[in-house]
Amino acid sequence: MKMTEIIVAGISSSGFPDTVLSLFGRHRYALVCSQTMLDLVKKQKEIDQPIDWIPIVPVEACFELIEEKLVDCDIIVLTSGDSLFYGLGTRLKKRFDSERISFIPAVSYMQICFSRFGVSWDDTEFVSLHGRPMSLLGQKLNAEKLFIYTDPKNSPDQIAKYLERHLNTEDIETCRLSIGERLGTDNERLVAGDVNEIASMSFSQPNCLILQNPKALSESEKFRFGLQEKDIQHSRGLITKDEVRAAVLHRLCLPETGVLWDIGAGSGSISLEAARLFPSLSIYAVEKEKQQLDNIRSNKNSYQCRNLSVIDGRAPEILQGLEQPDRVFIGGSGGELETIISHVADVCKAHTIIVVTAVLERTARHAPELLFKNGFDVEVSLLETTRYRYPLDDKKKFNPIHIICGKNKK
Repeated sequence: MKMTEIIVAGISSSGFPDTVLSLFGRHRYALVCSQTMLDLVKKQKEIDQPIDWIPIVPVEACFELIEEKLVDCDIIVLTSGDSLFYGLGTRLKKRFDSERISFIPAVSYMQICFSRFGVSWDDTEFVSLHGRPMSLLGQKLNAEKLFIYTDPKNSPDQIAKYLERHLNTEDIETCRLSIGERLGTDNERLVAGDVNEIASMSFSQPNCLILQNPKALSESEKFRFGLQEKDIQHSRGLITKDEVRAAVLHRLCLPETGVLWDIGAGSGSISLEAARLFPSLSIYAVEKEKQQLDNIRSNKNSYQCRNLSVIDGRAPEILQGLEQPDRVFIGGSGGELETIISHVADVCKAHTIIVVTAVLERTARHAPELLFKNGFDVEVSLLETTRYRYPLDDKKKFNPIHIICGKNKK
């Protein structure tokens, strides 16, 4: 007896291809699709038999019904575009035996949108904000060309408002947004404009967006790591020294994507180096002093670190609501080290690493105890730095500094 199967077919703006219409000639099947797609199916003259329909949302209930129906009939799943590109296909493969699933892709909204505006897309990056936080954009704003899947909450006007808050003036002036609305329907609309124009408009769903920024790549990106203290705006010599910065970044073992909290960021030197090393990493520089906040913002703009968000406030209170961290650097705690570490331990991921730097002996003793108490494996390094210029013998010794590294044991 032939095993039943799941056929996942994409539908594009050009309608139902013959390969998809032929599926409906099967003796017995259940149809999984949205209400909108179901209405389109009912208009097809070739389909004259009753339809056993399973709504596609809620997805979990849909999957349970698929399991029941799959016992004695095939399943036809209709989606828009390519179901394996930010679509239902990936979730189906995780839930069901992949050998029982076959795919018929169609042209994606991304391809249609680029073609409508006559823009090449072989060099684009892309991100889906469908059911995801807007902050994901921070990881992608170094791209010259970015395609964005939107949703009702993360609409083009809200994305433009996010850009107004997070981009510098030059970026805002040069960015161009192109929006494809209800692509392939009788109500299709194409809109293009700058950030400020799009922020003042409203859009119907579904839609998608192309963000182009010719200024995204800069001279400052010719090298990725190794800024010197003189290259970073700071106040009163309050900056993590070059040698310490290198050691801290090594201890952090930064991922290419994810979230870094830089608490007590000072001039933001750790955040700057991290942002330049990993443009797809979301970085939050947390600082409470106005002069230091001004320094961080100036440094962010100088090096076009679009994935760096400056957070004005006092930890741990201001940490509420930030994305869950993969890495945390604590360069300053304002006397709140215990509550900060406790908060991080409560909200962090299973693989989170915390690095604390300590000049004061009390902090050097206290930080390892707190990390260990909160479930971290702890390793401490003592870094003593002496600088001199050859052949001159003008040695300069810096205060010893403890680098305390905690790895989550969860």
